[in-house]
Amino acid sequence: MKKKEVHLDRFHCKGCGACEEVAPKAFRLDDTEKADFLGDDKASPEEIEMAANICPTKCIEIVEQ
Repeated sequence: MKKKEVHLDRFHCKGCGACEEVAPKAFRLDDTEKADFLGDDKASPEEIEMAANICPTKCIEIVEQ
């Protein structure tokens, strides 16, 4: 089984909050209204994948290692 790693491009994040809405245990908006990745140990892989798919700027990428 391949390990998956989440990459978050904060520069292109527009702060829409969609990732936080679908995966609140994995993402949150910080004080600058940019997404922070909190880790994948509390959210399901499906939630994280949904957040990546719903991101309008595609700044969440899931990479298989």
